[in-house]
Amino acid sequence: MGKKYAISGYYGFNNFGDELILSVLCEKLKKENAVITVFSVSPEETSKRYDVKSSPTFDILKVIKVLSTTDVLISGGGSLFQDSTSIKSILYYAFVLFTAQILGKETIIYRQGVGPLNNTISRFLVKNLFKRCISVTVRDEKSLKLLKNWGINAKLEDDPVWEIQIPETAKTDTIGIQLRECTGMSDEFLKNLAQAVSKICPGELKLFVLQNKLDYNISLKFAHFMKEILPDLKIDIVEKNLLGEISSVKTLIAMRFHALIIGIKSGVKCIGINYDPKIETLAEKYSIPLIELTDSTNKIII
Repeated sequence: MGKKYAISGYYGFNNFGDELILSVLCEKLKKENAVITVFSVSPEETSKRYDVKSSPTFDILKVIKVLSTTDVLISGGGSLFQDSTSIKSILYYAFVLFTAQILGKETIIYRQGVGPLNNTISRFLVKNLFKRCISVTVRDEKSLKLLKNWGINAKLEDDPVWEIQIPETAKTDTIGIQLRECTGMSDEFLKNLAQAVSKICPGELKLFVLQNKLDYNISLKFAHFMKEILPDLKIDIVEKNLLGEISSVKTLIAMRFHALIIGIKSGVKCIGINYDPKIETLAEKYSIPLIELTDSTNKIII
């Protein structure tokens, strides 16, 4: 039997990207014969899906119990340490990291995107907790620069989703759209985007839902605006087989980081919607166009 690992991250929320990250990480650890426990908001589902042990994310006593019997805590991947929406998530993930460290466990930051860190408390926690980790890897240059400036020996590694094997899928003459609720999203933007898409839409549109809670209703709203312009347009809302479906479209307009990674990796023409600094960073690195949430119809070029 190998080492005991606990994994802390945004798991069990049925978020497409984070679940892909977890699948890559579990596969790597299983090759080392590791014993894996994942903190998840849906522990039974996570345990069955990845054939690992799982414990409730927000049951603090159980979190401490798991950490007390583990050898290594892996924090990540994703963007766990950011306070652009709230400081609450940083406080939780910092608590898990701090608890493992005071229990004398090895701690690892795994391929994360760090920041924005607007709050003084956020910066203090990240700086001091990361310095006590045995390994810190980040997925982008901005995160690397931030940590290097703090004297943290971080290394740059690609997001784990780049390692996902995507099935061979024939391309179709279809446009794919992936939207999510976020600050700054407005009906005006959705209408402007619909007008721009309608000018080049070949007759079929796929709307990708990567996390039902945040993606589904806004996809329905966008479908309504498209139907007002093109009443006969065929629109499919896609929630399953997302790897194959995303990789099959001709053009992908997406907000989510991992949707764009799958599109880029599949050779799809990608356009990002800039709602978060990580999207801007990805677009710069891979030279893909960006649509701003403030863009009017004549500024949206597809």
